Amino acid sequence: MKYRIIAAIAVATGLLASACGGPSSAKASNPPTDSPLVVAIATVHQQDMLRTAQTQGALFPKERAVLAAEVSGALAQVLADMGDQVKAGQVLARIDPREYQLRLDSAQAQLEQVQARLANAQANFARMKELNRAHLVAAQQYDQSSAETRVAQADADAAEKQLGIARKKLGDTNIRAPFAGSVQKRMVSLGEHVGEGMPLYELIATDPIKLRAPIPERFVPMAKVGLPIDLTVDARPDKIFHGTVSRIAPALDENSRTLLIEAEVPNADGMLKPGYFAHVTMNLGHDRALFIPNSAVLRYAGVARVFVFKDGAVRSREVTTGTAEGDQIEIISGLKPGEKVVVSDVDRLADGTPVVAKEQS
Repeated sequence: MKYRIIAAIAVATGLLASACGGPSSAKASNPPTDSPLVVAIATVHQQDMLRTAQTQGALFPKERAVLAAEVSGALAQVLADMGDQVKAGQVLARIDPREYQLRLDSAQAQLEQVQARLANAQANFARMKELNRAHLVAAQQYDQSSAETRVAQADADAAEKQLGIARKKLGDTNIRAPFAGSVQKRMVSLGEHVGEGMPLYELIATDPIKLRAPIPERFVPMAKVGLPIDLTVDARPDKIFHGTVSRIAPALDENSRTLLIEAEVPNADGMLKPGYFAHVTMNLGHDRALFIPNSAVLRYAGVARVFVFKDGAVRSREVTTGTAEGDQIEIISGLKPGEKVVVSDVDRLADGTPVVAKEQS
């Protein structure tokens, strides 16, 4: 019995000692608190760059025209068809001219008749003038002769105009190309009766060919007529075509906040076709911009962020990036010159994380 009491006291004493020494033992077994993360930083700086703008556009004909009949009649000749190259003034088709030739002949004969009456009226009036000076003719006869001469002159002028109209109508039976280009479409057949205003041909000019493309709002101040552009098309991805900006829209598109530009691209060989989709690079000249190392940018869900170092800690900040130049990336907004950004272990950082910073070598 005595030994059981002594054993119980020993056990209790051991438990008490264990309880009293527990906290200090646990404290000794915990590892020490982690030290701040060591990161490399770089300074936001400005540097010169050759500013280019990447955009996409489409190709259009330099000129496009739908040629319509100006007179009616049967189509007597078809001299050009789809795909033909034509020169300015070239006859593409002819409407039967016989009726219009007869109208011209009739107008010519009418003019000759009224000119004969005019000549007779002028001769009579000349005699009346002589008699009037000698007071040998009544004033009423003199006035009548003068009026007949004026009427004959008016008839002659009208006849000349009718002759001009008849001559034009005869000329309009020839359907001519208003500019050098290619026949895109023929809309009538030989022998078909056409009326005034009926479409006959669609004609396009593609040398030079026209490019239309939108440029972002931030590049608008640098856009000007005469800027060089380079473009490629999916049909010929191995070839770069060169052109020049020829026109700039006066206002931005309200929805896209872009400015439409037009450029002309030489196309003597016809390799570029209207309707092609074009990948465009605009050379906007030299500019100064903010840059940081590309490794400083953390991208997630389409948002670019950097960690700015200040007073022993980092702060997350959203930025807008631009053109990449080697291992450097342009910063359009979100940073100021001279600020420090973390360029290492950015995926281990959070807003407010304490760090030890070292300048990037």
